[in-house]
Amino acid sequence: MQYAPLVVIFALAVLGGRPPAGGTPTQMTHLAVQMMGTDFPADSFAAQPKIYWRASNQYCRVDEEPDPKNGIHGRMIMNEPDVWLVNLMNNTAKHIVDHGPTFNCRLPIFAFNLELTKSKIGELEFGRELEFFKANGAQAVDGPKLDNKTNYYRLTIGDLILLLTELSDIHAPLSIALIRGDNVAEARYLLWDDQVPFKADLFAKPSGVKIEEIK
Repeated sequence: MQYAPLVVIFALAVLGGRPPAGGTPTQMTHLAVQMMGTDFPADSFAAQPKIYWRASNQYCRVDEEPDPKNGIHGRMIMNEPDVWLVNLMNNTAKHIVDHGPTFNCRLPIFAFNLELTKSKIGELEFGRELEFFKANGAQAVDGPKLDNKTNYYRLTIGDLILLLTELSDIHAPLSIALIRGDNVAEARYLLWDDQVPFKADLFAKPSGVKIEEIK
């Protein structure tokens, strides 16, 4: 399993999915997530926390930490049908328009490569975690006893195993692990709040950047 940058999610912008809910949302989900595991050295850029926002299936946003080695400070804004991939380090952006027929922003949790992201695993998205596990028949399993009451779920898809740990009172994910053989990738949630008032300016067209149109 390999880490891939925001460009993988950018490439999904024109892929089909569920239609977005009608009307402007009143609330959004705000997440902070850190990846760790066998392919994520603690001092690597891939292991740096990322910030996510999601409101319905129309509005999504991802903010990355700066990556000086590669000259990138990534931000992705999805306000369907418009998607912008921004590099804050040089104030440039790429813009693509989703031509439909459905208009959905995507936030796959394990976006290591386009092939994996287009598979069943790619349907597991930030802000839709428990929904995915329940829809695919995940089994409740025992797990370590923590200070907070937790639920544990296990789901097998082909040769992959998914493990979800969630807070049982508010159904907020604490971690999701993807296991293939000896390789483990884990999304560790530093923040998960689905009661944040919607802020339209977070998903607006970026200003102060030179925008390249991608056909």
